[in-house]
Amino acid sequence: MAFKDILGQDRVIGWLKVAIKRKRLATAYLFTGLEGVGKTTVALTFAKVLNCLAPEDEDACERCQNCRKINANVHPDILLIQPKGKGIKIEQIRQLQEVLSFKPMSAKKRVVVIDKVETMAPPAANAFLKTLEEPPLNTLFILIAQDKYQLLPTIVSRCQIVPFQPLSLKIIKEMLEKKGVHSTNASFFALLSEGSLGRAQALLKKEIDVNLLIAWLKEPKMCNWLKLIASLDINLKTPEDTLNLLDFYQGIWRDILLVKNNCKAFLINKNILKEYEKMASTFTNQDIGHILTRIEEAKKLVKQNVQKKLILEHLLLRERMFDESHWSEI
Repeated sequence: MAFKDILGQDRVIGWLKVAIKRKRLATAYLFTGLEGVGKTTVALTFAKVLNCLAPEDEDACERCQNCRKINANVHPDILLIQPKGKGIKIEQIRQLQEVLSFKPMSAKKRVVVIDKVETMAPPAANAFLKTLEEPPLNTLFILIAQDKYQLLPTIVSRCQIVPFQPLSLKIIKEMLEKKGVHSTNASFFALLSEGSLGRAQALLKKEIDVNLLIAWLKEPKMCNWLKLIASLDINLKTPEDTLNLLDFYQGIWRDILLVKNNCKAFLINKNILKEYEKMASTFTNQDIGHILTRIEEAKKLVKQNVQKKLILEHLLLRERMFDESHWSEI
């Protein structure tokens, strides 16, 4: 994959191409942003462009020996470090330091990509800091994290920060459709993604009953709530899955509150405006505030490891019975 093939991060790619063209590269970069927005893809493509034997407009040719090796993950000087188990261990950093003690074998620029750098244990982070303080020649580091505030300030201070933006719903929908996802499902999971293709794909794998969720959005009074809860209980395997769904649910009610108060310009999910308007017309600001409070309470219960089925029943069924007169008017 070349820079030209990456969707949704034009600003970042443009900035990196300018740095390449002007030959003004930092020793270390910190790519920050949501999971699943292309940080690792851009990092490895950046490494490829720096080592391409026949670059075209600061982009990879995809044909030379270096490009082919990097695509196959067999280039000896392009190193990708990822967590083992729950995090990056000090043994991994020591192994890296041993490799870096030798000159690059064939690369024009050796590149070390460290994914989920925030998972480094303190001993690993302190050991890696020493490498950043005295970086080896002809080596570039790319650190990848969701948030710079989870890292040692001394590590952050030695990096050039490159923030990645969430992907647009349109781009996520198009990318899902290219992978064979039906248009209706692609639209729905793009909404659920909150700007992360990775999150959309992860939720797709959970095989949540899309038709039930769409029914809840469009016709809440007709929704088979018990069937919906059963589907969610089966397919939301981890607390993170449940929190992702609650975040989406919270976003929906936030949007309804905005519509209720004529602040449509700030909507997250603009393509279901008609459904929002129906629901906004039958709920008061106080009603919506109560629902948002209950969602926050549900998220706290998830973090306390309360059984998710009980949480979903408490939230969804209580909302259904919140005031039957509301639902009867929708």
